Amino acid sequence: MGLLNKGITIMNFDETYFAQQALQHYPHDNINVQQLQHVSLYCEEDSLKEINSFLQKRQHRGITFIGSGNYHYVTYLLLKDMKKPFSLVLFDNHPDIGQNKGDRMLSCGTWVSYALSNIPLLKNVIIIGPTGSEASRIQSPRINVFSFKGNQVYSTASILSAIPTDRVYISIDKDVLNPNEVQTNWDQGVMTINTLLSYLKSILQFKKVEGVDICGEEKLSPLQAILPNYQSIIHKNEKANLKILNSCLKGYEAQLKGA
Repeated sequence: MGLLNKGITIMNFDETYFAQQALQHYPHDNINVQQLQHVSLYCEEDSLKEINSFLQKRQHRGITFIGSGNYHYVTYLLLKDMKKPFSLVLFDNHPDIGQNKGDRMLSCGTWVSYALSNIPLLKNVIIIGPTGSEASRIQSPRINVFSFKGNQVYSTASILSAIPTDRVYISIDKDVLNPNEVQTNWDQGVMTINTLLSYLKSILQFKKVEGVDICGEEKLSPLQAILPNYQSIIHKNEKANLKILNSCLKGYEAQLKGA
């Protein structure tokens, strides 16, 4: 059990990650897609094909940093690489399943529905952490929601029991965390980083995790990045990224020991 694939990839839709120097210190693949148009929130078909082309050329497929939650739809492309039946475990303050059946363009708010409709190997989606009312309206036998509205607490055993497959892909949007932990460009949940890491550790221990992606950065321009108040945002977000990253790397080491 553990993280099956090694290596880190950082996607640069903008300059946000450039200011996270400790994260940059880790060996990684860089994917520069700053030149692409019509990719924020929604992604047009031509740009989606280009992003997929870049992803297929990467050497490291273990952990992918996507950037802002505006680009969370990239997870859809990463899921299409799966070769065996699997479950998606999504940590997110939003279900990302879309509001209208007529949603036809892939977006950061519809990609989960796209995945369920177009990836036959995806058997179930487990969404952990949403606080909004839309999560309570989800009625699908293939989606399990662990809402964090109020003071609800779930054991790691209850999370694991909801995952029916041995193989898992994990997607983390840091907007699932409370504002004391990170700052994102979307409304945020109430989860603590320690709770997230506890769930992550258990899934890595008991499931075969094919890959992990992480998004939820506050989009910053190079000018903003040098301002003191934005420096504190960068520090908080990078600190969370490094904690998540190191938990995943320990999961990969555990997989090697068990091989």
